[in-house]
Amino acid sequence: MRRERAVAEAVTRKFAEIIRLRDESLADHLHRTAEVACAIGAQLGADMDTLDLLYTAGFLHDVGKLAISEAILWKPSGLTRAEWRVVRAHPEEGHRLVADVLEREVASAVLNHHERMDGEGYPRGLDGRTLPMVARIVQVADAFDAMTNHRPYRPALVTPVAVEEVQRCSGSQFDPEVAAALAEIFDGHPGRRPPEERRHYPAFLQSTLNGEVVPSLVRLRDRSA
Repeated sequence: MRRERAVAEAVTRKFAEIIRLRDESLADHLHRTAEVACAIGAQLGADMDTLDLLYTAGFLHDVGKLAISEAILWKPSGLTRAEWRVVRAHPEEGHRLVADVLEREVASAVLNHHERMDGEGYPRGLDGRTLPMVARIVQVADAFDAMTNHRPYRPALVTPVAVEEVQRCSGSQFDPEVAAALAEIFDGHPGRRPPEERRHYPAFLQSTLNGEVVPSLVRLRDRSA
């Protein structure tokens, strides 16, 4: 088990370096998504091992976008049907990369971060209630970061509006408990990143986070894990 954990950590570090070299903006999105995922996990009472899983899952959820050309990934106008098919394949491409080397919960988040509670997501149209909690947390964290940061096809939303949108989609697109945890984290906090005391970074990844000085612990909510 210890050897498998060491292999998974080494693979994650290498992916972090590759993503940063290929697309810094994608790496930044993944880092922020992982931060939000960990903050939600902490709000829900997750233990440190689960927070490490959440950071890894959040950071690698879009690793399949390495298979998409930059011309499509950052196209400022609408995509063609063929281009949409390429984009919508990224969860499966990412899952193919990580499924045999990373934890089951991480692989599930990579594959299922665009599924929905009502079964209207992709790539498989699953009932989101059947997914592991790690995947359901990454779904919300990914959507929140996407909404609160500029994209070529639309401006960023301010944090309160993005939180309201997540809550509006609670039960249909997102897990209600996870959506509520996000709202609690950003209640009275206008920043796009969680409060510093809610951030968590796995020790094995700290040297790859673009030179940022990061804390090693997160303040957990007073409830059992």
